Amino acid sequence: MAEEFKLGPEEAVVLRMKKVGYGEGFQLPPMFGGNDLVLTNQNLILVKKDMFGNVSDTVYFPLKDIKIVGGRPQVRKGNPAHMEHTLEVYFNSGMESFRFEWETDIDDWVRHIVSIITGEPVKEDSPEEMMAEIMSMAEAIEAPVEKMRNIFGIKSTTQVSCKCPSCGATLTGIKGETEKCPYCGTFHTF
Repeated sequence: MAEEFKLGPEEAVVLRMKKVGYGEGFQLPPMFGGNDLVLTNQNLILVKKDMFGNVSDTVYFPLKDIKIVGGRPQVRKGNPAHMEHTLEVYFNSGMESFRFEWETDIDDWVRHIVSIITGEPVKEDSPEEMMAEIMSMAEAIEAPVEKMRNIFGIKSTTQVSCKCPSCGATLTGIKGETEKCPYCGTFHTF
């Protein structure tokens, strides 16, 4: 079995993630195995593994080679495609793409890489930012769940509130159901 990776004398591991996909083209999703990605204070190290989990190659990407534009390292979360969440790192020689199982992990990697390169402390999300992220994920899940309920004929249990279009009264009801306004008699579908 090949050695995973070697660290330089002044090099230390900052983050490590297993089950990371790499590059373009079809590959099994990260959750079914994959490579290890290691962030040190000097390199991004990709430990490539074969389908049996054995190390097949180790690739070092020096952080000093990451493009800097306007004082900002060019590291970002890619646009999710087909439920793949990517970390895109723009080096002077081109872009490298790493696929993660969870989108929230990418945010952490971006913050740490930027911190190492700029020397600024890692910016942690405030409780408000974390709650906004959770709410965003919940909203993203809600629409497909409602669609599945409709396909299988399961009635919604989601309560919604709105204003009556006729009299302006606040109405509360189950999403998708039609009810009569108790004030003006107008029928409204929630």
